[in-house]
Amino acid sequence: MTAEQAYFFTVALINLVLAFSGARIKDPEGKQKSILFFTIAFTANFLSWFLYVFEIGIVLKIVSAILSSVFIWGLVIFSYKRCEYSLPLTLVTAMFVINSLALGYFTYVANFNGALHVSALFVPLAFCIIGYLFINVKKHRNPSDIVLAYACFFMAAGLAARSALLELSPELFSATIISSQVIWPVFSVISGVFALLSFTEEAQFKLKEESNTDQLTGLANRRNMDFTLNKEWARAIRHARPLALVMLDVDFFKKYNDHLGHQAGDECLKTVAKTLLQKIHRPGDLVARYGGEEFLLILPDTDGFTAQHLAEEICASVAGLAIPHKHSPVGIITISAGSAVLAKNNHTDIGGLLRAADSALYEAKQNGRNQSQLAI
Repeated sequence: MTAEQAYFFTVALINLVLAFSGARIKDPEGKQKSILFFTIAFTANFLSWFLYVFEIGIVLKIVSAILSSVFIWGLVIFSYKRCEYSLPLTLVTAMFVINSLALGYFTYVANFNGALHVSALFVPLAFCIIGYLFINVKKHRNPSDIVLAYACFFMAAGLAARSALLELSPELFSATIISSQVIWPVFSVISGVFALLSFTEEAQFKLKEESNTDQLTGLANRRNMDFTLNKEWARAIRHARPLALVMLDVDFFKKYNDHLGHQAGDECLKTVAKTLLQKIHRPGDLVARYGGEEFLLILPDTDGFTAQHLAEEICASVAGLAIPHKHSPVGIITISAGSAVLAKNNHTDIGGLLRAADSALYEAKQNGRNQSQLAI
């Protein structure tokens, strides 16, 4: 095997490994199937390079050129589906057909310059589409998506520059041929590896999100709440900043649950949770499900007046939903709230602050519910 054949064989194997790796990946649940097109694209690229391991005639060279187009536009389809964006199938198919026909023609007439210019037109277009989708369209973008996008932008710029060099400075173009033989396998590795890593990072993000989120309401769960509360407590103590807690409880919820059933109770809790989220706007604030029908707001850098005002607004908003409750004195779902503020080290520990908020909540219940009380 000559050095040139060994080069083609090595690049082909790289793409084959990536194709097999793609076959081991599963799309995240609920997403459009995209990995199939990744596998097809890299399998086509493997065959495109592998054919050149042998002494091939014009027909197989044309086949190789078409397979390289399958790789490029297969990655485009993969990107559309991976980013959950509507695929313009007719347009992408038309681009693929035109690209394949043009490459096939210039390969047939042995016009290297024409084939390069065709690639410099269609490949940068495809790579710019891929980069745009992963940078601007994908909802849960992760670091691997960004690497993939910029690798595509880099390749697009490089191919366009080489096409221009061919016309403007043939001598300089000849000097870049060796670099192009390195760039394509490197691009295959970068695009393949980081596209696959993106699935891993997304799975890790999903696991982290699920471990910190209450499944019923979508709010922070007790684990997330404890972590955030400890962090904000330490920050408030260190910088002598106020920290407010608002504890909320759905009034007469057990009677509501017993009368209408747990499914209706769950829907009620989800509605209340949604209302709480609508009232919390600052990035540092946290809304958590404390347990059962109880919720907790963690409000850094918040004084008692602000916390009390917010709690009153929430009570009014929940009452304004007018969810029927025949066992409530007012005939609708209401909530009670108790607020407590860490200011000037008036509480010795987190437990003391929580107990103060809980006592204020108990006072609101004793005073008739559907109201808020601030711990003194």
